[in-house]
Amino acid sequence: MVDLSTPQRQSPLAVVFLGVRILRNIGLVQLAIAAFFLLRSPLNGVAVLATVVVLLFGVVSVLAWWRYTFQVIDGELVVNKGVLRADRLTISADRIQSLAIDQELLHRLTGLVKVSVDTAGTAEAEFTIDAIARPLAEELQRQVVTAAPQHAAIRPEAEAAAVSVDARAAAERVIFTHPPKRLLITALTVWPLAALVLLAPLFAFGDQIRDELGDDVPDIDPGGFQWWWVPAAIFGVLAISVALNIAQVFLGEWQLTLRATATSLRRTSGLLSRTSKASTVARVQVVSSTQNPLQRRAGIRQVQLSTIGDGDLILVGCDDKQLATVRRLAHVDRDLAALDRRIHPAQTYLAVRNALVVLVPVAVVGALFLNPFVAALPLLAVAVWLVSRREVRTTRWGIGSELALTKQVVSTETRQTSLRKTNVVSVTQTIFQRRRSLAQVDVVTAAGTVSIGMLALEEAHALRDLILAAVETDRLSWM
Repeated sequence: MVDLSTPQRQSPLAVVFLGVRILRNIGLVQLAIAAFFLLRSPLNGVAVLATVVVLLFGVVSVLAWWRYTFQVIDGELVVNKGVLRADRLTISADRIQSLAIDQELLHRLTGLVKVSVDTAGTAEAEFTIDAIARPLAEELQRQVVTAAPQHAAIRPEAEAAAVSVDARAAAERVIFTHPPKRLLITALTVWPLAALVLLAPLFAFGDQIRDELGDDVPDIDPGGFQWWWVPAAIFGVLAISVALNIAQVFLGEWQLTLRATATSLRRTSGLLSRTSKASTVARVQVVSSTQNPLQRRAGIRQVQLSTIGDGDLILVGCDDKQLATVRRLAHVDRDLAALDRRIHPAQTYLAVRNALVVLVPVAVVGALFLNPFVAALPLLAVAVWLVSRREVRTTRWGIGSELALTKQVVSTETRQTSLRKTNVVSVTQTIFQRRRSLAQVDVVTAAGTVSIGMLALEEAHALRDLILAAVETDRLSWM
């Protein structure tokens, strides 16, 4: 057991990672300017200046490593750092939203991990510990997240049955682990072109690559075009994209495992780079899931536990049973099949009207100055009508101790949040809605907004009052 009550330092190899971070903070522009002056200086000057720069970065990195310590004292994470000045950062463990342990390729080669602590106080992680041993990182994660006391999440009548912090931490159990077959199904049901973004740098620097190759690049003769090139190219692109999807899923989601204690959830995955992210159940604000048509046939979906800050837990390839388990762990277990409330059909009319307001002027101008066929552009409103009509017919929502919403246009989407997680609830009306006594309700949580549009005004007001009453009377904290 690591004693975190005493100051801990990073691994000496963290000097390298700290140096890389310093270079990244300086910026590419500044580095380019420095390189320009180095190249224009005399030869002796280049050697001297390069030596001075290397020594300077080395000294700064070593000092940054030496001055960086962290420890856990009385339920608070205390970090001391700074080279020219001393900075002391103190964070209460019950304010830490998530703690992620990442083991990128370079970290894996050195047997170290990176720790990112998120408190939702900034847009990004509050601070990062660049390189420490995994046992030390896991003990830090256990003490500040997994075993952190969550007194606000326990009802007074249940306090007598509450177990100790150490007992809860020791009770961590594996909820599920995705086998390779499930990951393969997940990769094959992802949008086929999703991983082509990995090839974007090749397209961005295509001209530069061609200039470097010069005459070695073969020219394509347009006169020799064959009709079978088109299906062959389409098949080739799809084959490459599917292969990239498989590689991306296996590298990022290998051995995807969800673990849980009475108060926390922890997700681990990765092949070359291992990632472990933990958050307390009380900090889960919204539970959502998405399922495209291919995933619907395979019986899997992606589940996301949105937490305060940047600590979302994303679980790919979950089946219906695993989704139900995750929802139960997050205390949002309303039966989505029992949702019986709908939105007003005026949503379809509004979508078509807005589309025609744009399409008709564009069609008139295009037909006069470009091509007469542009006059057929308003026919796209038929597609808008079909999509909006399907959305209205498939949107269902319900309310009890939680607000649940589901809809299906092409993909199926669900969102659930406990009423006590609500920070702001608002009822808004556009001119269109005001004329028809309709309104939209926006339920704002710390992890996003759940919106229900086109409700009858009286129903919207009743929903708002019900949510406010639940927030005011519920004795559980929202985090």
